[in-house]
Amino acid sequence: MTRQLLPPFPEDTNFAKLGRPAPTAYHDQHGNLVRCGSDSAAFVKLDMDVSRLNTIHQYLWLAGRPTNARSLHRQKMIERQILITEQADLHMVWHESRIFLKPLPDYIFDYEFWKGTICNDAALHASFCGFLLSYVWLIRHPSDLKIALELGLISSKISWEGWTVFVDTFLLNIDYEALDTVNKRCHYGELRLSRLNAIYRLLHIFEPKRFMLGYMHGYNRYTVFFERNFGWLVIILLYTTTTLGAMQVGLGTTELQQDKNFQRASYGFAVSSVMLLVFVVFLEVLLFSWFFVFNLVASKAFLNRRRQQRRALIQFKTAQVP
Repeated sequence: MTRQLLPPFPEDTNFAKLGRPAPTAYHDQHGNLVRCGSDSAAFVKLDMDVSRLNTIHQYLWLAGRPTNARSLHRQKMIERQILITEQADLHMVWHESRIFLKPLPDYIFDYEFWKGTICNDAALHASFCGFLLSYVWLIRHPSDLKIALELGLISSKISWEGWTVFVDTFLLNIDYEALDTVNKRCHYGELRLSRLNAIYRLLHIFEPKRFMLGYMHGYNRYTVFFERNFGWLVIILLYTTTTLGAMQVGLGTTELQQDKNFQRASYGFAVSSVMLLVFVVFLEVLLFSWFFVFNLVASKAFLNRRRQQRRALIQFKTAQVP
């Protein structure tokens, strides 16, 4: 028997209706502008979409621990910069000294919106419950709420007293220990972006677009890509230069000039260093060429697709005219 889905808070919640359930318009997955109209189900499904994380769930242990996320004041303590994102699958994802957080939308507290839209879809219900649970982790103290208000992560109409009452009721209506009533993304707290990129690329190694972009594409210039991904070359070149210099000095001494083992080692290391340098230069040229051609083809395909969509829309409107 299917369990009836209900909102995880009572109808008389003191901040149950804070504003409009959904925006007037939004962008879909292809970047097209879509008008919500009276049906906001498509928007909320996209707004809480964490399917990319769910598809790689079995590998998420490589990117984070199955534990609660740190509260907001702890994020500040470890000197993390909190950045706003509207992508649900980037929520609680961190990179270096930054962490991405998705603000709590006002419509998530609307009881009627839950009853009419969210409770009609089990997967959507689990995603919203998981998202609310993440904020139970993030806002545990008055100082956390103050940070959330300053950053615009939560409505300014919510007080600490109201929040504590809401959290207490919410936790009574979900299984926050077994986590079987929330989306499985919330089985993990914070996730490391660099490892998500590695996982995503390895799993899509034969799909050029996904392999190149990874989980989150953060490069808007080729120089940024090479600086971040080939910075380790500086250390290798420094080590190689120091070693070659030491070997050259060694070969200038009487003792080592007669040592055939040292001469063979010096010869082998010198040849390997030259081959490594040639390989790295070839790899950089190859990657640059690949990225350039890929971006060129993708831009041309995107332009053609938009032209075809506009042409089809114009033809459709023309056909509707009597």
